[in-house]
Amino acid sequence: MKKLSLLIMALIYINAIDPSMVQLGTAKLDELNQSNLGKMILQMAQTHAEMRGPLDDLVAAIGDLENELTAELQQLDEDYTRSTNQHAATQENLDIQIGQTEINIFNQKDFIDAILLPSIDQTNSKIDRLNGYINDNRDNLSKETLNRQKQHQQFLDRVSEHQSAISAVDEAIQLINALINGNISFAEKGTINQAIQRINTKTQKTNTVHPIVKALMSLTQNFSDQDQAKKIRDLLSDTRNQLVASLNQETADENQIEQTWVERQKTLNTEYQEFKRSVLEATYVLATYQSKLKSTREALAENENDLQSYKDSLQQDKDAQAQETQIYNELKSQYQIQLQTTRNAKEFVNSAEFSNVIRQKLNQGGLI
Repeated sequence: MKKLSLLIMALIYINAIDPSMVQLGTAKLDELNQSNLGKMILQMAQTHAEMRGPLDDLVAAIGDLENELTAELQQLDEDYTRSTNQHAATQENLDIQIGQTEINIFNQKDFIDAILLPSIDQTNSKIDRLNGYINDNRDNLSKETLNRQKQHQQFLDRVSEHQSAISAVDEAIQLINALINGNISFAEKGTINQAIQRINTKTQKTNTVHPIVKALMSLTQNFSDQDQAKKIRDLLSDTRNQLVASLNQETADENQIEQTWVERQKTLNTEYQEFKRSVLEATYVLATYQSKLKSTREALAENENDLQSYKDSLQQDKDAQAQETQIYNELKSQYQIQLQTTRNAKEFVNSAEFSNVIRQKLNQGGLI
């Protein structure tokens, strides 16, 4: 703007005054007086005229001002274009970040809702189910152990009954042999009755043997020859053999039951260990899911914060761009007004009526 000090230095070298031209020039002077820049140009023109400087200097000064304003307007446009491009790049980058972050948030929420939470629920249900199996397994072991103990006690009771029965039959056979061998007389009823009483006492606990032995021994009280005694002895021997066979069968059955029970215990314990292993495995899987859920929720919260930050930054950049655009438009309008004023002044200075109008205005007291 310093070049304006050289603007209007050579204005008035024409002595003839055409009234119509003066009227036209006066209108242009009034137009220039409407702006500060126009007033400044007129002030410089007045000073130049009073000093009677060359007109070409004034024209050159106005031309320099026009060039300076044009250059500044061009620089303003370039700066605004560069700033607009920078805003566009910034907003495009923020839009990309917002879009990618929104995708990440969607995927993380979907991962939580569709995979992690259902998997955690399923794993918890699996653990509860396995713990139920473990409880059932231990309950079954306890119940079956108690039943087995009762079963074995019943076996021991049956063994005792068989042994008592065999002992009674052996004593009965000894009594018959004593009668047959003459060690006891058939006439000794008291001795025979005492022996029969002892045998009956031993066989009372054996429901299947006692009636047979009792019946056979009752016959002993009523016979008096050895042939009958031998027949009874043979029947008692058969009974004893049956008792021994039954005891052997009971023992064999018990051994088989015990073997089956041992296998059953192994099966239950194996199942128990398998259930325990499955619980440990499921617990590890559950911990993994829970850890992943925690980290995913943390990442989700971070992405949500980032998304809000990106949106805030985008809005701030748009607001800044809007403010810059407003300032640019205001400055550009001012430059355009000043540039048009300068061009009007240049055109006026180059006009034929300029010198006449300037001289007349000076004679009237000044241009402004």
